[in-house]
Amino acid sequence: MDQPHFVLKRKWSLSCVFFCLLTLLCVASASQAKSYNITFQMAWHTQHPEYKAYQKFIDMVEKETDGQITFTLFPASQLVSRSESLSALKMGTINMLGSCGAYYHGMVPEGDVDWLPYVSSKDRAAFWHLINDDTEFGNIVREAYAQKANAKLLTTIICGREVIIGRGNDEYKTLGDLKNKKVRGAGGVGTRIVKALGASPVTIATGEIYPAVQRGTVDALIFPDYGLKDYKLYEVAKTFTEPPVYNWNDDLWINQDFFQRLPKDIQDTLARVAYEWGKWASLEYWPAYMDETNKWVSEQGVKVVQMPNEEVLKMQEALKPVYKWYAEESAECGRLVSILKEKGILNLQ
Repeated sequence: MDQPHFVLKRKWSLSCVFFCLLTLLCVASASQAKSYNITFQMAWHTQHPEYKAYQKFIDMVEKETDGQITFTLFPASQLVSRSESLSALKMGTINMLGSCGAYYHGMVPEGDVDWLPYVSSKDRAAFWHLINDDTEFGNIVREAYAQKANAKLLTTIICGREVIIGRGNDEYKTLGDLKNKKVRGAGGVGTRIVKALGASPVTIATGEIYPAVQRGTVDALIFPDYGLKDYKLYEVAKTFTEPPVYNWNDDLWINQDFFQRLPKDIQDTLARVAYEWGKWASLEYWPAYMDETNKWVSEQGVKVVQMPNEEVLKMQEALKPVYKWYAEESAECGRLVSILKEKGILNLQ
């Protein structure tokens, strides 16, 4: 009579053990499957080449995290204005931001170093590693964003080249051609460049550039040549001048508090993917896109104006005060300029 009771009791014990194990597995599985949604705004509209590049970043992150990271995406100031977006990131209104340090020079001047004339024109790869790797230069920039904007800089991307685009058939072949002309500048270093070249800077949002050129609000732009294609500027601007004045750069930040709340493995994956993607975008995607743009522009009959070498040297000389101005913005800015000099990047002649 006792044996059936013993067997029943044993079966009950095994069932309890099995149930506990199953519960633990379910809890562990639920923990592993927890997802984190990133509210991500960028400064680019959906047809912008950089917006398209970010699609690869998003795909890479979702794949590498097995879907634990997802994104709610807001293009081109859709959630907060471009000028307020770094402040919104600081406060946690958005979790991630893709935009340009030049737009937030007043908040973090150290982040505007990548828009200085010629710093990434000579050797894109060398400058990309200088600012993205564990170097004194890169650490100064990252620390500035961390302290002043509560932002972790995930990567800096070297994007398109900025050339002088002339309204209508106007050509800008010499430094003197720019004197007293109304020229669009992007703010920060970009605006100082326009001033240093003897022109009058006009600050215009990217989306308002076409009508500004059409109406004559500006005589010329310092703007990426792909704008002739992607913004249809070729309809109202028929020339651009080489060589470029500088390359524009895009930055990808994440709110530090949000980042620290992520599991360590997710943090590591996100940082690694951003680094790999930023390198690809800088050294493969954008150079290929510029080649594609050159071909397209020539097919549309836009005239490429080659500035003579002696005029290029004059332009380089005229832009030297921009480095002095930038170095005086903060002690850290001064150190960044010193490093550029030590690396030979500012030997323009």
